[in-house]
Amino acid sequence: MEQKQRGGLRRFLQTRVGRTLLIAFAIAVVFGTFVYVTPLLAIPAFLVVGLAAPIYAGIKRPRYLALSGLVVILIVAPLSSVAYTMEIMTPTPFVNSNSTLPDGNGGAVLQGGHVSPFNGDTSTNFTWTVSIYPQYRPPGGSTFTSLHLYISTCPGATANTSATCPGGYPFHDLNNSSIPPNPTHVVNVTFHFQIGTNGIWSWQMALLDRNNTTHNITTILLVGDPTYNGVEGPIVGDFATFFSELLPTLYLDCFLFLGGPFYCVLLLYMVFKNRERRRRDMIRRIVGPIPPTAPPATGTATAPGPPEAPALAPAASPPQVSDELPCPNCSALVYPGEPRCWKCGADLSQGGKQPLRSNG
Repeated sequence: MEQKQRGGLRRFLQTRVGRTLLIAFAIAVVFGTFVYVTPLLAIPAFLVVGLAAPIYAGIKRPRYLALSGLVVILIVAPLSSVAYTMEIMTPTPFVNSNSTLPDGNGGAVLQGGHVSPFNGDTSTNFTWTVSIYPQYRPPGGSTFTSLHLYISTCPGATANTSATCPGGYPFHDLNNSSIPPNPTHVVNVTFHFQIGTNGIWSWQMALLDRNNTTHNITTILLVGDPTYNGVEGPIVGDFATFFSELLPTLYLDCFLFLGGPFYCVLLLYMVFKNRERRRRDMIRRIVGPIPPTAPPATGTATAPGPPEAPALAPAASPPQVSDELPCPNCSALVYPGEPRCWKCGADLSQGGKQPLRSNG
């Protein structure tokens, strides 16, 4: 029963609707792993759903497999561009500074840092807001000197040069030196700035706290992303702008990281299929055509017809020479002169003779 169900499923997948569902399933699996898991996992996922599943279903034509893989790549790239663009334009949550020494003392000195609006155009006047909690400043007595807002296209940059970005990136340093040096209550600070250039921007805030005894300055930063310690935003530009900028890169990534392994494996599959077909053709030539079987008796007598002329025996064809001969034990193709079969290990030497031809 189970074998019959599998046979029915394979027959269904070989239909036009079944092939369409297979391609749709491959698109969904590859897209999900590429965007929401990791592109590295998308490579084996593509091989399984794009090659192994159709071959299991009996869809083995290399041309169809190659075209279906191309369809998956052509659709996964724009879908990924949509997903990444939506992720980029999603506002980041509020951020705080570190609550442990030397930046904090049981709580964060800088809290609730954010930019509003998160998405805008070149004419938008963006507002950055943060709250200073003086009760969490490091112990020992200190004085707040200034608060800086750094805006740049280099994530986490606090100067116009950075080890993580090539030089020449736009950088803006807004300084607010009017904050109270020794506040006793929460102070809310805002910055206003019109960037005027499309792009994915990043920002960071730095509160300078000078120790009253040692006069050393502690720079208290917000806790941004784990890689560059930057806070994403604002996003200047519309959805179509970033979708069109991401799409060429994603097409390149999909063809290189997904298409490369896929078509290499497909090429190997074609090589082995051609080798297997040559082996079957050679065995067929060696064994010869299978004589037709006599029709079963029906139990009804028929009138004898006129005697047929005796068939002439076919002229013996000269033996065909091939570079490969079948193993007499398992029929695997072996080259003349090989001592043992590569598949079953049978001894082929036979006193220095070539592999025997199979008699069927």
